[in-house]
Amino acid sequence: MKVRTDIIKQGKNLHTWVGITAGILLFICFFAGGLTMFQHHLSQWATPPQQSLSPIKTSQYNQLVAQVQSQHPETLKGFSLNFSSLEGHNAPMQWEAAHDDHGVDIAQTTMLATIDNNAQLVVKQENVSKLGWLIEQLHETAGIPGMMGHHTAGVMVMGMVAILYFLAILSGLIVLLPTLIKDFFAIRPGKNKKRFWLDAHNVIGISSLPFHIIISMTVVVFAFHDLFYDALGKLVFKDRPLFERSAPNQIANPAPTLDIEKILAKVKKVAPDYRIDTIRFRSLDEPNRANAFVALYSPDQMLRGDYYDYLSFNPYQDKSYDPSTLNAQSGVLDKIIRSMFALHFGNFGGDITRWIYFIFGIGGAFLFYSGNILWIETRLRKQKNPNLPPPQQRKDVMFIANLTIGACLGCVLALFVSMLIGRWGYVIAPQLKSHNHLFMYAYYTVFILSVIYAYARGAAKALPQLLLAIALVLLAIPLTSLLAYLLPHIGLWYSAGQLIWIDGLAVVFGLIFLRFYQQAKVRAAIAPIGSIWSTQHLAPSSH
Repeated sequence: MKVRTDIIKQGKNLHTWVGITAGILLFICFFAGGLTMFQHHLSQWATPPQQSLSPIKTSQYNQLVAQVQSQHPETLKGFSLNFSSLEGHNAPMQWEAAHDDHGVDIAQTTMLATIDNNAQLVVKQENVSKLGWLIEQLHETAGIPGMMGHHTAGVMVMGMVAILYFLAILSGLIVLLPTLIKDFFAIRPGKNKKRFWLDAHNVIGISSLPFHIIISMTVVVFAFHDLFYDALGKLVFKDRPLFERSAPNQIANPAPTLDIEKILAKVKKVAPDYRIDTIRFRSLDEPNRANAFVALYSPDQMLRGDYYDYLSFNPYQDKSYDPSTLNAQSGVLDKIIRSMFALHFGNFGGDITRWIYFIFGIGGAFLFYSGNILWIETRLRKQKNPNLPPPQQRKDVMFIANLTIGACLGCVLALFVSMLIGRWGYVIAPQLKSHNHLFMYAYYTVFILSVIYAYARGAAKALPQLLLAIALVLLAIPLTSLLAYLLPHIGLWYSAGQLIWIDGLAVVFGLIFLRFYQQAKVRAAIAPIGSIWSTQHLAPSSH
């Protein structure tokens, strides 16, 4: 396909500078986003045994609720019941201390309750492990702290970055169109590193093009949805409300007793194809305002949340529940909004879709990393005459090289260190009230130190050393599980069954990064003196 030369040039310039401007933030979000496809599994993996109470039978939930409410009056207002939820895996019944609904609150106390084999109530107070949730926050904000109104600052920043990201996609496609057929899936390794990085960048970008278009568009919607709702309200719906609310229920006074088995039966009647995961009850002490939010899961539906569809109703009402919030029953506008969420979360199609999104997420991170490396390789100064002194590299190229290596590899290292802390933190510092703070501080500390180290040592030395550090931390994760199995008395624990794949995947990626380390070390040794990637120094003058 022929495209005018001036259009290709403009597209190339736009693609280059937008990519460099947004690439590192997008790398962080995509790498963390790949992991968030299994964020609840990661939270379970990082949960110590004392934070997991035994499940109960469906017929025991009424008994559990009655016993808890008699001993803990705060639950007369609200609580959560967990049935099959990956997120609420800790106990059959949970409730939280009061906390700010806005912002990131990782120190909140969670109360856990169950019934033991002797029909006795068991209640524990814990700061439950939220490793997966913290990784999700990193995915949403790229680690940018602070608030802008009732939104986290990072979400708003990433909304603007997503606009640049969409421009980079379109401009990159324009640049690639003339050679698309010839160069598609052509990766040419060899001495020409620029050609290799260009080929790899193009293959990943074109292969996952629909995915990246979806992600860029949905991020813009998530970040600025309040503006979109206001615009729709004023331009389309005029004085009518954007979302219709049903009339409040009139409940007899005193309100009837909360019957969990009855509620479950009524939910199953209107949503027979869904699995009931969680029910969150609120305002139970105000019968006319009481609300039950039921999180439902089906691999065959486009879901509203990351893992769930939902029903919402007054738990005291006698009439059947309104199923209009479910995907099959929703209106046109809600289906459009729901599709934005589902396509971004990859929550349809079960685990197969999640693994595909995981691969696309990691591949997307590589896409942005390779884009920066390609920019660097294109601007490297090379000396073809061996009799002349080595070239002086441009300061802006050295700056971007150090930032790319420090920030991108620092993010990967920091995330895996946080996972390792997820096991060792409860042994090294069991007295801490919030180990979630330990995860968060470990991430930022390792990330910042990695960036500083890259600038202090230079990209050539920092690259293999950070790759080796990542490999060692990854391999330490399954070694920790092995140590926990062999020496259970030291306080560690290991995962079995459905979570053992996390340790297995850590071994695989650990070996991959070990291979990357070897390749980076070889290149640093053979790169010509004066190159950004060279660790060789000029020999001292004999004069």
